[in-house]
Amino acid sequence: MVFGIFLLVALSLNVNAAGISSPYWDENPLYVKAGDVKEFNYLMQNMVGDEDLKMQVSLEGTSGIMQFVENKSIYSVPLRSSDVPVKMRVIVPTDAKEGDEWEVGVRFTTISSNTEGKPVVIGSAFSKGFRVIVEKQKIEENVNGNATKVLMNNKLIGFIILVIVLLILVFTTKYFYKKKNK
Repeated sequence: MVFGIFLLVALSLNVNAAGISSPYWDENPLYVKAGDVKEFNYLMQNMVGDEDLKMQVSLEGTSGIMQFVENKSIYSVPLRSSDVPVKMRVIVPTDAKEGDEWEVGVRFTTISSNTEGKPVVIGSAFSKGFRVIVEKQKIEENVNGNATKVLMNNKLIGFIILVIVLLILVFTTKYFYKKKNK
């Protein structure tokens, strides 16, 4: 019991709270098309403690489609910061097919810089991974059999229909108003 209390007090003297945020996770995968190149940032945080942190980053998985944009593996994360970026790039093969899927991720490991005078130093590691999924290409064939990309999405079509309906209403109202006043 006494040893447990001593261990708790000793460990609480060296509290660091690092964190990682990501735009993609298990329930929010990255949807891509064949040949896409997507860039995004993981954001490292160091909100609690009394010193700056160093984080070592490394790729996880063997898919080979994700890489670091910057050629470095150790980042400094200043105390009270929440936005230290790790820039990533996902390169989807041009021969990827609809439904192809890869697990990608990065491992973030804290590196203890000053362990002198500390009874126990505990590092932490975080894995942030997600799925990359190839979605259906939106391509239609024209009359000649040549493939052309769809240029208008549903919102644009809806907007155009709304404008046409409003113009018809305005002209119809003007027509009946003029006819009534004659």
